[in-house]
Amino acid sequence: MDTTKKIKVVQLGLGSIGTSCAKVVLNKNGFELVGAVDVAEDKVGTDLGDLLGLNRKLNLEVSADVQKVLAETEPDVVLHTTQSFVDVVFPQLETIIASGTNVVSSTEELLFPQLKYPELTRQLDTLAKKYEVTVLGTGVNPGFVMDTLAITMTSVCTNVRKVTAERYVDASKRQLSLQKKVGTGLTVEEFHNLINAGKLGHIGMKESVALIAYALHWELDTIEESIDPVVAEEDFITPYLKVKKGQVAGIKNVGHGWKDGQEVIALDLRMYVGAQNPHDAITIEGDPPVHLIIKDGIFGDLAAVAMLINVAPIVIAAEPGLKTMADLPIPRAFL
Repeated sequence: MDTTKKIKVVQLGLGSIGTSCAKVVLNKNGFELVGAVDVAEDKVGTDLGDLLGLNRKLNLEVSADVQKVLAETEPDVVLHTTQSFVDVVFPQLETIIASGTNVVSSTEELLFPQLKYPELTRQLDTLAKKYEVTVLGTGVNPGFVMDTLAITMTSVCTNVRKVTAERYVDASKRQLSLQKKVGTGLTVEEFHNLINAGKLGHIGMKESVALIAYALHWELDTIEESIDPVVAEEDFITPYLKVKKGQVAGIKNVGHGWKDGQEVIALDLRMYVGAQNPHDAITIEGDPPVHLIIKDGIFGDLAAVAMLINVAPIVIAAEPGLKTMADLPIPRAFL
């Protein structure tokens, strides 16, 4: 890879993550934002500078036609930030890949798509190899804190018996979209109804468990997941919402991986307003044992954007195909 040449980027999806990605790319050494795509009627045709609130024109118009943008700009990579589910984004990925462009996606299920979509995974991998591009799903969680970081920490162990990770997040300090995602302000009944309808909650817990097992060459018997509300014990006000005592403050999402009748992976995610002692922690039961605590935790809103952008040069340089974070070199900041 020519490190003296700027990486040409098209941003596909201009929601909260996508707009943040676009802002960072605009000010990132070695990167050039050459196109922006979104289908929202209120965004199409808008100068990206206006959409990003930059108080200046970028002479870069938001388009709804991804094929046209890719053909005109010939980017090195697309930062794909649209939907969470592989079957939903599959046509989008097909279009990007067929243009001969690498993809870094925030689609949570794309972290380890073979878990739920073995046939679509095979098709994406075959297509990526045909057009000689690389496709990766990543982020901060899933994508780093509770899976890639844990995997990396096992490198100092001669033997690993169990991997445990926990992430406690004070949702009051996060953006409105995350507060809504974890059910803040709902009744317990509303929470369960939306969880059962697949319209609420963290996505990617099982994929994180599966990625750790894949990296360690563990054949798991089962992967289990539970999702429960965290109920507010007192009234709480965020910059966006009011939460009354007895309403949902957020979510507790736990994942387990079982091998030969033993729990070998345990992931515990809690995101709720007013969470005390927010932190990220990883424990490796192995030889030697390892325990890491990140005080206050990694701030997800910005960290997810950083990961998507920082892995782009690695993805561009990788062998073609559909990859996981465990297949690529160590992620790092590109400054």
